[in-house]
Amino acid sequence: MTTENLLRITITGDPGSGKTTFARTVSEKTGFPLITTGNIFRQLAAEKGVSVTELNEMAEKQAELDHLVDNYLVGMNDQPGDLVLDSRMAWHFVKNTLKVRLTVDLDVAVQRIFKDTAELRETFRDLDHAMEEVDRRRKSEILRYKTLYGVDIGDERNFDLVINTSHKAKEDITVEFDKTFAAYCAKMGRTITGF
Repeated sequence: MTTENLLRITITGDPGSGKTTFARTVSEKTGFPLITTGNIFRQLAAEKGVSVTELNEMAEKQAELDHLVDNYLVGMNDQPGDLVLDSRMAWHFVKNTLKVRLTVDLDVAVQRIFKDTAELRETFRDLDHAMEEVDRRRKSEILRYKTLYGVDIGDERNFDLVINTSHKAKEDITVEFDKTFAAYCAKMGRTITGF
């Protein structure tokens, strides 16, 4: 199998959109390994003793923080095997991928993030603080990626599938993905059982 017909699924999304949960589901369903670059950034924030939002703002002025992850993603182009990438910018750096973006209404995102107790997830003193930080983080990421790469991560034309997860059941999101993934497999000349 050549790198031209590898199946690569890049999943990006707003904070609180369910991106990581969805990426895990896609990985389990396809049997493809999952790589999550957000954990690299969260670990770096923890090592520096700052929040993810603060690290995002630092990255606006210190491009080397993003380049650590970018170089890793570019290297994926030469690696064998199908895979799922949970990453803000993999859709930009990894070739021939099925580009999926999850969006979410800000108020729903804040509720989800505030309740999330996952390891390395930032914590907030109250919902107002969470709302302020999540909105600040979204704006910081949009600015940073426009400045560094000249791309708008909020522009839906960059993606093959965009799903607003605010009020959708997990099963409905999966059904939308399945249809798009089946078309992508056909385009790449591949057949995957169950699609």
